[in-house]
Amino acid sequence: MAALKPKRAIPSRCCSSWLKIWRVIRQDTLLFLIIIGVLVGFIVGAATNPSVNDIVDPEKKATTIMLIGFPGELFMNMLKMLILPLIVASLICALATLDSKATGKIGRRTVLYYLSTTLLAVILGIVLVVSIRPGESGNKQAKEQKEITGPHRNLDSFLDLIRSCFPKNIVEATFRQQNTKYKSIPAKIESYNKTVDVRALDPRDNITVYNNGTHNYTTITKVIYPASDTIPNGQRIANEGGMNVLGLVMFSIVFGIVLGRMGEKGLPLKAFFETLNEVVMKMVTLVMWYSPIGICSMIAAKLAAMADILDELKLLGMFMVTVIVGLIIHALIVLPIIFFAITRKNPYRFMKGLREAMVTAFGTDSSSATLPITIRCVEEKNAVDRRISRFVLPLGATVNMDGTALYEGVSAIWIAQLNRIPLAPGQIVTTVMTATAAAIGAAGIPSAGLVTMIIVLQAVNLPTEDIGLILAIDWFLDRFRTCVNVMGDALGSGIVDHLSHDDILFSDQLDANEDTPLKHNGGALDGDVDEEDEEDDDPMKMTSV
Repeated sequence: MAALKPKRAIPSRCCSSWLKIWRVIRQDTLLFLIIIGVLVGFIVGAATNPSVNDIVDPEKKATTIMLIGFPGELFMNMLKMLILPLIVASLICALATLDSKATGKIGRRTVLYYLSTTLLAVILGIVLVVSIRPGESGNKQAKEQKEITGPHRNLDSFLDLIRSCFPKNIVEATFRQQNTKYKSIPAKIESYNKTVDVRALDPRDNITVYNNGTHNYTTITKVIYPASDTIPNGQRIANEGGMNVLGLVMFSIVFGIVLGRMGEKGLPLKAFFETLNEVVMKMVTLVMWYSPIGICSMIAAKLAAMADILDELKLLGMFMVTVIVGLIIHALIVLPIIFFAITRKNPYRFMKGLREAMVTAFGTDSSSATLPITIRCVEEKNAVDRRISRFVLPLGATVNMDGTALYEGVSAIWIAQLNRIPLAPGQIVTTVMTATAAAIGAAGIPSAGLVTMIIVLQAVNLPTEDIGLILAIDWFLDRFRTCVNVMGDALGSGIVDHLSHDDILFSDQLDANEDTPLKHNGGALDGDVDEEDEEDDDPMKMTSV
């Protein structure tokens, strides 16, 4: 019997190990399902890529890709549906419960953190691209280039950013935003049915000459083009589809501050937004159970649509390596150092609680779409005060784009190296400042960095048409920089929460003093006891209201 005891202990150890694994899976079931969805998406996309590229009919090919990505499209629609009520309700609730002094301090700390980390990200990216020099190994002629940009002025981009902060119609801001557009002037054709002396014609004129049979005289048709496809007076403020997130954020901030100062009059409205916020967060939980299918579909559709995966990797391999290495250094070294230096807490333990948000950010490719999950992670897993998280995170999803800033800095220097254009130190400094400003103006939507990159390239007079070279792999890099953007926002909420701890306690004490409960003695406060109540000790003689 004694010899049989070791044999019985072996299965018990195996069972205990499996039980531990099962407990871990049960604790983070959704996280494991999302990871499985990402892996399946890569496998399905790579497997269907040859078959999709073999389809000759363009319409049939586009339909096939659309069907592969259709579940992902539904997932993105559900998340975007929740962004508007979440941003408005969370910001108003957070600011309405804080006094104005605490709100000002929290706002200053948040803006300072976002500007500092964005600037550090750009500097890191430029140091890496100058050191690795990935553009010197690229072959610009290896791929057909596409012109994806139009005329754009840096001043217009800056003014559009300011203009977005002050929408003229708050209802319109929920589905439309304003941007400066340029209208093209078509070529004018003027036919001259007259005889002129050919010796008087300027050879630089764009003319078509028809011989009318006379000596030295012709009938001409002159085609008159403008000097450019656009003219300065042709610019206009145009409405574009898409939510004006920055305008909604500014409106919600002011609304929340004013609501907090209204005192008891604003309590019913504050309760409404608090209830709305809780309802939206519960809806987010329901939507997230569909996320493994949606993320799998989105990744598979992107991979299936690529022309040739191996050729893209060969052409842009070193560029991708430079960007990814920079993003990893910024996310795993720079941001944790800042977090530890300020809070004296383990940053990696904080980051462990962001796993679900990171996987969602990688799958959705949008920091705005990931916002509901990020809020839930920092509040439930990292115990960040909800008033801090619901102010810092919506603002960060709009203006804090560390990964995008690094990517734009690397891309600008890479394009200069590709075209053998030397950049002076002043141009590099200009790139740093412009990339920082452009990243702040980038929307939290997929591939927004491609649009703002035009500003960076034009600031240092680099060819904007070379952006077409990185179109094929931008969707992949955008997922990594979105993860960095979300991580920067989340760590920022932890830092601001640590720095604002005393301010929040002071604000809570003020609220407690203002909300002193009434005693059941006809409306007297808890410290105001009537003399009659003190003299009357018989409970049968006490009156109640």
